[in-house]
Amino acid sequence: MRSILATVIAVGVLSGTPVLAAAPVGTGKVYSGSEGEVVAVIPLTTAGPKGEKQVLLSVQGTDSEFDGKSMLHVVHEQNRGVDYITQYKGEDFYTLIMREAYGSKKYEVWVPGRRKAIIVSFDEKRTQALKGEDAYGQYEKLKKDGTLAKLAAFNRPEREAGQQEGFTKALKEMNEACGTQVTATIDWKSVTDDIIKRYSIASYCGNPLESLGKLCGTPVGKRVISAKVKQYRCQFGPEMKLELNGSAVSFTTQQDASNQEEYATKFFKENL
Repeated sequence: MRSILATVIAVGVLSGTPVLAAAPVGTGKVYSGSEGEVVAVIPLTTAGPKGEKQVLLSVQGTDSEFDGKSMLHVVHEQNRGVDYITQYKGEDFYTLIMREAYGSKKYEVWVPGRRKAIIVSFDEKRTQALKGEDAYGQYEKLKKDGTLAKLAAFNRPEREAGQQEGFTKALKEMNEACGTQVTATIDWKSVTDDIIKRYSIASYCGNPLESLGKLCGTPVGKRVISAKVKQYRCQFGPEMKLELNGSAVSFTTQQDASNQEEYATKFFKENL
């Protein structure tokens, strides 16, 4: 196991951050994983703006952009567990999750870029060496220099690019299935920040493309779609609607509308 205790526990000292004598921190705990991952949890004695419990959480050894940073988290307690939640790219991010079952506690660490949780357990030795004041000093430094604000901020262009990638993949699969060269666009102006944060734009706008691809599974369907569909446009609106204008398909999707692929299949069968 790599020796990373000093980086996590005394990161304030290593970075030259001064120790704050009156840091509002309580007694923290450290949890470690099987491959050198470490997470330190330091409770704050001050409540959040809504009276919620707060902690500083410092992760190390995960090869993620959270490594080595003391980040503010709110504590959400529930019946058989606790969630430690921070802000990442404009959304709630559950970094540490504890669940209790049959008298035992299971701790999972989640970080950006990893699809699986990191299982950690209480580390008494590292806990005894933990210096909460140093973690708080580093938190203040990162807050002052804008590092934490940058991590927390919503990045609209980055989110659009990620969704566009998934949409382009769906279009490619449809064109391959149908032997076509349909061009497709998303009207991003119709997609609010709230919608793009909460929903998969690629999935919503990709539903009619999946429908077309499946209809091309028959020789007749493939021939008809190849002849009649040349363009596709998707936007969000107040209600779901499909329109065919010449060889251009226009799809207005709505985040609460159900059975969107089935709706598209029915429309294409009746109108192509």
